[in-house]
Amino acid sequence: MISASGRQKVLYSISETNDESTDDIYDYMHINNELINTCKHKYWPTVFDSGLITQQVSSVIFFVVIFIYLDNKTLEPGDVLYGNALLILLGLCFYRWLNLPFGVRLWKDNLKTLSAFILFGFMVSPVIATLTKTISTDTIYAMSTIMMLAHLIFYDYGCETAMVQKALSFSAALFSAVCLASRLATSLHTFTMVSCAVLIFTVGSELRKLVKAESLKTFIFLTIIHVILCIIFLSRLSFIHCFLYGISVLLLTFICPKWLISLQKYKTSMRGPWDEAEISLDK
Repeated sequence: MISASGRQKVLYSISETNDESTDDIYDYMHINNELINTCKHKYWPTVFDSGLITQQVSSVIFFVVIFIYLDNKTLEPGDVLYGNALLILLGLCFYRWLNLPFGVRLWKDNLKTLSAFILFGFMVSPVIATLTKTISTDTIYAMSTIMMLAHLIFYDYGCETAMVQKALSFSAALFSAVCLASRLATSLHTFTMVSCAVLIFTVGSELRKLVKAESLKTFIFLTIIHVILCIIFLSRLSFIHCFLYGISVLLLTFICPKWLISLQKYKTSMRGPWDEAEISLDK
């Protein structure tokens, strides 16, 4: 078969040219060039999306600050539990303010789950309080740090990648909470710490994702509140930690998005008929 350009499509015979479908080379390159860098990021939307990372890092810092305050007896467990109850009520009001469905059945299910958790957590607190008595404090702190880093690495920030492991992320955070709680004075301190972990890393995490999906302005406001509260709490502990946190927020929120956008032009991943077929089970 000879095309209008005078070049022949060759399938089995030997061709004088290197390509075996010479007429379609332009279309081939044109299609693949369109497939390169298909995801175009803009600066401010990327900055707003990075707020989820800032909030999660701030939540980890909140949790560590609560542990330090409980360990130094600056805070009493009862005060923290009252604060947790108040945050739950505020979260429910916030949930309703976003016009999300919350019927009587859902209310009963959540109340049943909360009651079961409180009862089970209170029962196992004496066991957790004596769980790591034979392990040195430095080892406990090192394990907690590693687990919190694993929690932040594998947390679901809204991108579908193989690195996202929700169960692993939550398990790492809970393991870190148990390690830290075992270093506190009483069983009530331990129960308070575990309660804070569940509130921060499950309830608070899911609520922040719902806010991000429903209202971007509210999500931005929530990010600012996280940063301000974190700076206030850290400033009472150490100016150096407060300064490092501020630098980290600037890096994660403003510098890294700019860096990501500048690196987009070097992305050369292509998709085409050579990729492995993906079977969809949806009917």
